[in-house]
This record gives sequence, structure tokens and C-alpha cells, in this order.
Amino acid sequence: MAAASPSTSHIGDAMKTIVFSGPSLSEAEVQQLVTCVHAPPIKRGDLEAAGDYDLFVILDGEFGQNLSVTPKEILSVLERGKTVIGAASMGALRASELDRSGMIGVGWVYHYFRKSPVRRDADVALVYSPLDFKPMTVPLVDIEYWMEQALVAGLIAPKDSGRLLKLARGIFFADRTPDRLIDTLRRAIAADRLDALLAFSGGIPSVKSIDAGEALRFSASLVERRARTEG
Repeated sequence: MAAASPSTSHIGDAMKTIVFSGPSLSEAEVQQLVTCVHAPPIKRGDLEAAGDYDLFVILDGEFGQNLSVTPKEILSVLERGKTVIGAASMGALRASELDRSGMIGVGWVYHYFRKSPVRRDADVALVYSPLDFKPMTVPLVDIEYWMEQALVAGLIAPKDSGRLLKLARGIFFADRTPDRLIDTLRRAIAADRLDALLAFSGGIPSVKSIDAGEALRFSASLVERRARTEG
């Protein structure tokens, strides 16, 4: 945990925060946005071990390496009067299941799951380095978000967007490296059109990172509000 600066340490004392993240935002990026204890992607049992915190921000979580955090575990935290925010990946998935029970969902991925008739873990799954948590493959939600933005901007037709999404979904998540994905898409759409899509977004955008930043800024606002109330 990075030491809190003098100007923000009283805020951390007012509402102890723990953030579970990995590929969506690095520990350094998290610490720039909120005073907290940083933890790696959440797995089953982690919430019970962190029972003395007031605010839990769940971004990334483990799906296959270890058992996933369960809705029941999160409900237990909520029932104790704690605040739980979910976004980006595992957090967004669980928030879409538990928002009616008090979990707070933030960001595009949360709303994507919220409106989906079927919630698929595979839509947020990716492979990341065990050393520094950097993503090595592209999750499907990044491509869904990219196509949605391109549609709104009028850069792609719905038919073409659907075809590209189908091709991306056809690549197993652990094999969906950026190079393989781009090579696959280049065989389905003219090179100049794909280049225009990539130029529009500066590459394939990471909606998980975007959502993670939004969730942390929101959590910081909650902490500051609590500090003002108690101060």
C-alpha cells in the first residue's frame, strides 16, 4: 500500500477502502485516483479476509485460476452495512446481479451486463501476466464497446459491426491476442476501413480501464462526502 499523503490521510481514516484490480488498472494507477489498500484480482474468500474495510471496490477477479467471488459473499458484506462498488470486469458482472440488493454498479460494462439477457463470464475474460497483471488478450467487451462507438460515429454499418463481433467471439478468449484479432478482422473488412476504425479510437479501446477509472473517481467522491459529514 502506498502511504497516504497528509492532505488525504484523514479521508482514508474516515472510510477505509480496498480496491481489487489487476489488468484493468495497475496498482500505481489506482493509487493516483483514490487513497486505498490495493489488492490483486478478487477470489473466493478475499472479502471475509478483508472484513474491517468500509468500502470495497471490485474491478478484476479470478475466473479459472481460483474459485470466483460469489454473490453470497458480497451480500454478506452488504448486510453488514458496508459499501460495495463493482465495475470493469468481475465487479461489473456481480453488480449487474446484485444492484437490487445494494451493490453499486458503475460504467459501460456494468450496463452491458445489466441489459444482457444472458450474462457470460467469457465476455470479460482475458489472459494476463501473473507478474504484473498486464493484459495479454483482448476481452470481448472491449470489441463490443469499440463497435458501439464506431456505430454512433457513423464509421461502420450495423451489418459489418455484427460480422466483426461474430468473428471476434469465435476466437477463444485465451487465444484472442491483439495480433490474432487484427489479422482475423483484416480478412473480413477492407484494410482501409479497419485502419480508419483503429485510428478513430487510437487502437482497440480498453473499456475496462475506462470503467475502472470512473469507479475509482466515484469511490473517492463517496469517501470525501463521508469525511465532510463526519468532520
